[in-house]
Amino acid sequence: MADNLVIVESPAKAKTIKKYLGRDFEVLASYGHVRDLVPKEGAVDPDNGFAMKYQVLDKNERHVES
Repeated sequence: MADNLVIVESPAKAKTIKKYLGRDFEVLASYGHVRDLVPKEGAVDPDNGFAMKYQVLDKNERHVES
């Protein structure tokens, strides 16, 4: 098992990057963005250093669970 994990959007990029990084790295594809800002007011908290509230996108949740 690899000691390090790298996640990129594209499966083609994952394959190419894996060749360069070698056995110590597991390179996985997310198939696009895996999270986005909560789609309503309150997604950005200006009173807390503009902290942002994210949610995992339903269509890519299975990739995050991997």
